[in-house]
Amino acid sequence: MKKVTTILFSLCAFAFTASSQDQHFSQFYSSPTTLNPGNTGVFNGDVRAYTLYRMQWFTVTTPYKTFTISVDAPIFKKKMKNLDFFSAGLNVNNDAQGTAIVKTNSYNALLSFTKFIGGRQKHNITLGYEIGYATRSAAMGGLKWDSQWDGMQYDPSLPSGEAGGGGIGFLDMSTGLVWNFNTDHLFRSAMGFSFHHFTAPNVSLVGGQDRLFPKFGFQWLVNYKLSETSNTTLEPALNVAQQGSSLLLDGGLSAKFVLSDRSHYTDNRNDKALHLGIYYRLRDAFFVTARFDVADFSGSIAYDMNISGLTPASHSVGGFEIMLAYRGIFFGHKNAKRESVRFM
Repeated sequence: MKKVTTILFSLCAFAFTASSQDQHFSQFYSSPTTLNPGNTGVFNGDVRAYTLYRMQWFTVTTPYKTFTISVDAPIFKKKMKNLDFFSAGLNVNNDAQGTAIVKTNSYNALLSFTKFIGGRQKHNITLGYEIGYATRSAAMGGLKWDSQWDGMQYDPSLPSGEAGGGGIGFLDMSTGLVWNFNTDHLFRSAMGFSFHHFTAPNVSLVGGQDRLFPKFGFQWLVNYKLSETSNTTLEPALNVAQQGSSLLLDGGLSAKFVLSDRSHYTDNRNDKALHLGIYYRLRDAFFVTARFDVADFSGSIAYDMNISGLTPASHSVGGFEIMLAYRGIFFGHKNAKRESVRFM
């Protein structure tokens, strides 16, 4: 029965992949440039780099593996008037799905412009644009077909009569708008709207038309420090995306606990903080997260507990993620990142 379930899941997974849906991360808030091009360069610091790795469905079939690496930074800050600035970035994504081993690799360049609106709440609006080239391929050798059974046993040397996979390359474009604002040192907010794959490229591996559905997204991230003297900050986050007939909705809450602040007057030379969170993905999973920050570096993990109709086969095991990030300041006091309230 388990073997039958595995085969059925693999075929369903391939069918889902063929309908051209996007990859995703549970820690969506930790992958800002893939979440919304409008997040490019919008952070407190001079450079940001991060990588995420996700593996899921490893208790059911060949694991789905997703990987991204990204770097972005503000540019021309000193040449711009007021607090406006441009930013640029690069990200590379790899996604390998299911027994059919459908692989997608994308290489993307990002550019954004941030306009300081001003006002008592210090509003900033960022418009971002992403252009990239992607390749998509499938290896069908891992699948088994009815035509390869000789009546007694499975014979992989028999022809399947099915298309043998193949590969394709295509140009892809996305855009996004992000509104950052804060009221004081206690509250910061980033609200974004994104429009991915607006050119709807053809990603068919077998000829004909298989358009990558455009994806409309909404994101809202908040940091709320409980008081001026508190070491605790609440970090609610929401991510909604509609792509074709598929709806993705992630939401939840993390709590950040500052363990120590960098100080000139003690032996402590680094900021340290711990983040713990619990989130829910609509009709799919609950997931828990843990993150540790030390100075300019961060590391985190996330674990998904599957609650969908696949639970009998997955045994509630959904996915596992790890994240590593660096956010640095090259000029001025290293602690300026903690003292700034312009961005998160």
